[in-house]
Amino acid sequence: MDSDEAAYRKSVRNMSVVLAAIVITVFAAIFIPPYINPSREVFQSSVSYDSPFGFTMHLTLNYTTMAPNGGVVFTGWVNSSYGSIDNVTAEVSWAFSQSGLWMNECADGWPIGVGVMQGHYTQDNYTLGTLLELNQPASACTAATPSPQYLLFYPHSSMALVSSSKSPVIWVIQENLSFSQYSLRPDALPGVPGPSGLPPGVYTAVLADEWGDVLTANFQVS
Repeated sequence: MDSDEAAYRKSVRNMSVVLAAIVITVFAAIFIPPYINPSREVFQSSVSYDSPFGFTMHLTLNYTTMAPNGGVVFTGWVNSSYGSIDNVTAEVSWAFSQSGLWMNECADGWPIGVGVMQGHYTQDNYTLGTLLELNQPASACTAATPSPQYLLFYPHSSMALVSSSKSPVIWVIQENLSFSQYSLRPDALPGVPGPSGLPPGVYTAVLADEWGDVLTANFQVS
């Protein structure tokens, strides 16, 4: 075997190794679950999204890192983007089942809810995730308000005048969830709740509305 042929064969072997490495990398990016392979480790504590319905969704976390036995507070709200009253027709186009969202149970037709998923999800792939089942509070409502037909958002405000079959009422469209291991139903995750706390890894806070909008933010349990 002369030196030119040896060099050629070495070049072919090197190229095969490079191609194999590329294939493995692409396979991992596509098929390894997001909670095993998060795309980043520094998360934003405040995110927003401009809905085509004339308001901006906001989601904040008081911490982006928590201990397994710790907690984090999600605050989600919508704020009118207009300088005048915005008339938004009520819809039922939720991206998630309402049963998995933490929301105002005393207001029938309440338009937003917050939830959490185990894993690293974003605006682009949240449909791959599943909401963890939360310990919903026992309802203390004496009488739920009727579901509204539309919401009149005040200019640059989270306040909305809500129509119903009864007298109009004003809602402040905001939701809070203090999330910890005890927020989950016993069968939501293996071994949780328990003394060991939440399994370490990346989690995703979710804000969803009845018009089909979704906003996500991530935090780490470590």
